[in-house]
Order: sequence, then C-alpha cells, then structure tokens
Amino acid sequence: MKRENSRPGFLMWALAALALAAAAARFVVGMAGLDDARYAGDWNVSADALSVTAIDTPEWGDTFYDYYQVSFELTNNSQRAVDLDEYAFSIVPEKGDKWAARFDSAADSEAAYTLRPKVPQGCTAPVSMVLRVDPAELGSSTLDLFFEDYAGGIPLGQITLP
Repeated sequence: MKRENSRPGFLMWALAALALAAAAARFVVGMAGLDDARYAGDWNVSADALSVTAIDTPEWGDTFYDYYQVSFELTNNSQRAVDLDEYAFSIVPEKGDKWAARFDSAADSEAAYTLRPKVPQGCTAPVSMVLRVDPAELGSSTLDLFFEDYAGGIPLGQITLP
C-alpha cells in the first residue's frame, strides 16, 4: 500500500491561514484609520485679540442687566465650517452663578438664523457678540470664553469686564 503525499493539502491550509491573517491585519489597520478620521472631524478653533467694551442696553434688552460687546478673531482649523451664533459660544465666571453671564441677541432673530454667518474651514473671521451680565449674580469680573463642542467646550481665552 502506497501512502499519499499530504503536502499539497497542508500548503492549501497554510495559504488560507495566511490570507485570513492578512484580512484581519487589514481590518485592524482600517479601524485605526476610522479612529483617526473621527479625530479629524473634531473642532479645532482658536481666538486672538479678545476685547470687551461696555455698551448701552440694547433696545431688546432689560435694564437690570449690564451689557458688553465682546470681540475676537476666530480661526477655524476644523474640517467643517463654524456657525457664528451665540449658542456656539459660552462664557463662564470664575466665581458666582454660571448663568450670570451669557451671550444674547434679539428674541425675534429667526430671519437672521437662516442667514447666520459662518467661518469656513481654514479661515479667520472677526466675531462680535453682545454679552448680558447679571451684576447681582456675578462673583468675579473675570470670565472664561469657550467654543461649545457639546463635550465641555474648547477654551478660547479669558476676558475681564471693565
């Protein structure tokens, strides 16, 4: 009785195992690429030339608040445009009630909502917003400015009220 050579069968199994290992390695590399893509989609913004100026109460404002014009240059290095609406930014006092200071605008700005300005990817633009402050609730005149990214905010800098 003659014994058959089993090497061709073993070679096929070895090639199949090698192909499976290559496919698994490609999957791992692809998933790492997706993880990098997730970080590329994160916000990447910065602010320069922060300034704050006291202003009179706007016609839509309440007289028991203090109002300020906050201006800065916003640089957008994100992979998408940034909407320049007051909800995209927050300002938090070092002490006192966190709701004591907020960016505000006229309540009937629905038309402006559809036309709100944007900072395109890779561009820098001036930003100017009205800050409403409740002096009775504010514990400090130093405020931290954040870009709201729904994960705690990206710090842009500090301002001190005049």
